[in-house]
Amino acid sequence: EKKRLESLVPFQTLNVVRNSDIKPGASVLATVTDQNNKSHPALVVQRFGLGRSAALLLGDFWMGVLHDEAIHRDRDKAWRQLVRWMVADVPNRFDLQVTPVKNDPNQALQIQVRARDKKFLPLDNAIIRLTVQTMTNLSSKTTNVIHLTAEQSLTEPGLYETTFIPRDAGAYRAEAAVLDPNGAEAGRAEVGWTADPAAEEFKSLKPNRALMETIARQSGGEMVALARLDEFVRSLPDRKAPVVENWSFPLWHTPVIFLLALACFVAEWGLRRWKGLA
Repeated sequence: EKKRLESLVPFQTLNVVRNSDIKPGASVLATVTDQNNKSHPALVVQRFGLGRSAALLLGDFWMGVLHDEAIHRDRDKAWRQLVRWMVADVPNRFDLQVTPVKNDPNQALQIQVRARDKKFLPLDNAIIRLTVQTMTNLSSKTTNVIHLTAEQSLTEPGLYETTFIPRDAGAYRAEAAVLDPNGAEAGRAEVGWTADPAAEEFKSLKPNRALMETIARQSGGEMVALARLDEFVRSLPDRKAPVVENWSFPLWHTPVIFLLALACFVAEWGLRRWKGLA
């Protein structure tokens, strides 16, 4: 590497930027040294939104390779790598993600679609049509495609969500078609995953104590240790067990409603007698 750097033609043009002028959060990835052995920033990068911005401060970075074709190809490769690196983390306009719903007994999956317009701003009021296909039995004549519709999130603009419960073990493939408010297709996105409900359920023989404590707390129960089991059994006759029953009755059979109706009839009869209408 040192030999390669020594073989380069010295650069003649540099946009001089002092280290103190580098913005907070920016990083200096490369430096150059002038004839006075003073170091200057040559390549400065900074996060910008979900991507990166970069400043190449060498004005004749391209000029020093014109005399050698091999070095010219190497410099072209460097330009391509620099551009790819700058846009590597920039998200696509349409992103489809599948995440498991935490502590869901049915092992449901949450499908999220993030849609952006041509300016990469959140796309609201879009129509998201999802198709989920099982990839295990493609030769079967029975349909293995499930159609879903994602609803717009109330917490994040441009986010659309729906829930999918895999019934069978195997591979799944989901595709989202994004339609803009005018009904025209704006783009598509797809994702794949595997599901094995049985393996997920029995992957650990250790009881999930935290989950059981959560269920007991939310349902008004309690966790009983093995050493307190006999004491818990003896206390059952003295415990109040809530009983919830649903029952209905006619509204007219309540005394208040009956007396109110009777008072209305008597008031009407009295008004008629008073005005001579009876």
